[in-house]
Amino acid sequence: MPRKEPAPPQEPFDFRHSYVRDGVMRAYANRFGLLAFVCGAIALLSLGFAIYVRLQPPTIIRISPDGEANVISGRPLFHKRTPAVLANAATSPEPMDYEKQRIVQDFVDDYLNYDFKNVADRWVTALNLTTDTLRNSAYEVIKKENRVGMVKADKVRSTFEIRQLERSKQDDLSYTVYGIRNVYRVDGTREYAQEMVNRYEIRLALLDRSSETPRGLLIADYRETQLEGQQKAASFAVDTGGIAPGDTTKSAPGEPAQ
Repeated sequence: MPRKEPAPPQEPFDFRHSYVRDGVMRAYANRFGLLAFVCGAIALLSLGFAIYVRLQPPTIIRISPDGEANVISGRPLFHKRTPAVLANAATSPEPMDYEKQRIVQDFVDDYLNYDFKNVADRWVTALNLTTDTLRNSAYEVIKKENRVGMVKADKVRSTFEIRQLERSKQDDLSYTVYGIRNVYRVDGTREYAQEMVNRYEIRLALLDRSSETPRGLLIADYRETQLEGQQKAASFAVDTGGIAPGDTTKSAPGEPAQ
């Protein structure tokens, strides 16, 4: 009979090592959990820093007449403290001539350059540059006469180009603006255009500099006189800060007469 080979010895099987695979998976899970926690913390810190930067007031740089630049810092986030330049209006220098011209140009541009799509936004921006008396008076008339609705109904578009801006020799706060205004309106399927050469007399009010009025200037009075073009009646039916009712050569800023 053939001789049988002895069977190889059986390797012992240790049940104590059956947990090895599960332990490796748990180790990887712990590592990824720790990584997710660290990434979440970094994301929260980044979000908090972004919110902090967003809430910071803008940096204001003032150029003095001699060309020196001074940085006016905004008030800190958690401290209600006004910058020294804005807090003490007595020591703040008087607005320069270019600042006065700038607010006059901004007011005229916002009030006279508009169309039926953005007329409300443009007029609100312009009225924010005026004193409370002029703003309240103009707002009441615009609301009562439904001027915004009339502009939208006729699809009015107004453009204005400044040709000359000069300061009064008698009053440093009074300015005269000359320019050409074009008004386009749609009647049915036809568009009508009107070109006018106008003079605008604007008087400024000098206020204390503050965070609400950093320029220290507001529009106190506004008069419009038509020099050339088709004569038109006053836009507003009541006095709006120097604009007398019934005067056909003066009109408050707003929608041209029908």
